[in-house]
Amino acid sequence: MVYKLFIDSDVLLDVVLNRKPFIDQSLQLFFGRSDETIHLFTSSSIVINTQYIGEKQTGRLSAKTAMKKLLNYLEIINPSKESILKAYYSNFADVEDAIQYFTALENGEIDYFITRNIKDFRTTGIPLPVLTPSQFLKFFKQNS
Repeated sequence: MVYKLFIDSDVLLDVVLNRKPFIDQSLQLFFGRSDETIHLFTSSSIVINTQYIGEKQTGRLSAKTAMKKLLNYLEIINPSKESILKAYYSNFADVEDAIQYFTALENGEIDYFITRNIKDFRTTGIPLPVLTPSQFLKFFKQNS
């Protein structure tokens, strides 16, 4: 089976900023692509936010180099006006999280939304499962 994952900015930042202990699990998501069992997606705003935060913490060149490598593994999808409106009318506490979530949901192919910030996704009735990298990797091992 091929798993299609939407990757949130905190997971990308784990790699760009070499955040321990999270980098190992986040990198494993990218390694899973080598045998085509995992396809990764994100949005352009996540790329922009990750670059901005990465530059502030590691410098422009370091962040740019890391993001160029990561982009080789990512497909970019973007929100529609409808996704943005759904986010504003939803009961998510954080609008940016909601926009990313509804962008992934609207895509129609995404199996899991991957973030380390799952507390902001504890909204009832959301149809797309939200997992941390470690939760997904555990599930992936059990089902491979």
